[in-house]
Amino acid sequence: MDTSKWDKNAGDYQRIYRAGPNAYNKKLMDFLQASGMLFPGCRVLDVGCGVGKYGSYFAALGCDITLMDISAEMLRRADENMRPYSGPWRTVLADFNSVSPSHPDLAGGFDLSISTMSPAIHNPATVEKLSAMTRGWCFVTNFVSWRQPLRDSFYTAMGYDPAEAMAGGGIGDLEKTVRLAGYEPHLRYENYDWTDERSPREAAEYLIKRHPAMDENDTELLNWATAFAGRLCDKDGVFRDSVFTRVAWLSWRTGA
Repeated sequence: MDTSKWDKNAGDYQRIYRAGPNAYNKKLMDFLQASGMLFPGCRVLDVGCGVGKYGSYFAALGCDITLMDISAEMLRRADENMRPYSGPWRTVLADFNSVSPSHPDLAGGFDLSISTMSPAIHNPATVEKLSAMTRGWCFVTNFVSWRQPLRDSFYTAMGYDPAEAMAGGGIGDLEKTVRLAGYEPHLRYENYDWTDERSPREAAEYLIKRHPAMDENDTELLNWATAFAGRLCDKDGVFRDSVFTRVAWLSWRTGA
């Protein structure tokens, strides 16, 4: 499996982690607890955990956490971020598509299995596998709409298609898959907006990395992109990158 994309992006995920929980994160955690999906001491599986952002929130509740990701670099950072928590937690380097449910760290079942903004749960096989190892609730999130005005201006000015750098892809097919697997899907939508502040050079490096048609090792491209980013900065020389999204929260009770 090619994990280079996720390994390279680990630093960006760590930057978000260090910023602390935002309003969206808090709303999601409140929802999980209010609905009874998440409770102190419960056993949680986080598939596509990244650097352990949500894992740290679960650990603060005293949950037993299993963090899974295909990226060794993401998990290296997750190990560091989870170290302050004394409760039981472990990291598992694996691709959910191929990992065996009999893996030692997956045995015994989970009260909550969650996958946020990850492509890991995407077809009947992964829905059925996640459901089979969960005795409580499964919870998956994905972007369903995405607006990025300043990024659009940047990519368009440089001659690249902005749509290629957008996240998401809907939730409809996955909802149907859950229903066909014999479970009742519950769907909720939430807005998730944020603004990042970067220098022109930082913005150029980040936006090049996000676009599949741009080569982050091309020094001439980076210099060119830095100049374009500089033209889009505010009067303080800051590239204020605002993104406006809508997110689907899909959950289902396994009944196991």
